[in-house]
Amino acid sequence: MDIKKIINGSISIPGTKQKGTSETSQLDFQKLLQEAKSSNKTPSPSTAMPLSKGVGEIPPDPALAVKALNLLGEPVGISQIRSQGIKAAENTLSLLEKYQKAMADPQMTLKKVDHWVQSLAQEVNDLISFSDKLPAADPLKEIISEIGIVSKVEIQKFNRGEYI
Repeated sequence: MDIKKIINGSISIPGTKQKGTSETSQLDFQKLLQEAKSSNKTPSPSTAMPLSKGVGEIPPDPALAVKALNLLGEPVGISQIRSQGIKAAENTLSLLEKYQKAMADPQMTLKKVDHWVQSLAQEVNDLISFSDKLPAADPLKEIISEIGIVSKVEIQKFNRGEYI
């Protein structure tokens, strides 16, 4: 079955409409542009930021001031939670690394390793609290979740006695 057909030097795909000439397309675009301009409302003075303000000046609306200061366009609380979540994830990874080194050391007893496991369990609880506060679409939430899963598996293995 032939999917593409060549008609008058252009490719036609079934199920799509052929566009008009460039002249009619341009007219349609001009028409749409004029309609958009006429229907576009000017922003109210309370929400518009004046262009004549200096760089360091704060806009009169506090919500706009917060948004202007936050470069990512997300609420300030979320960025603080993200930075705390990143620090908690780094701490958990550091504890996992110390735990790995302790388990690899034949001189280390399991009683001494238990301290690392308890610290790791506390860090996992902190990670979960930060993860619950993050939006579902945040990529950090997935990273924190994976670190938490790996940590919980190691904690369970240790508590079950798999390393005796």
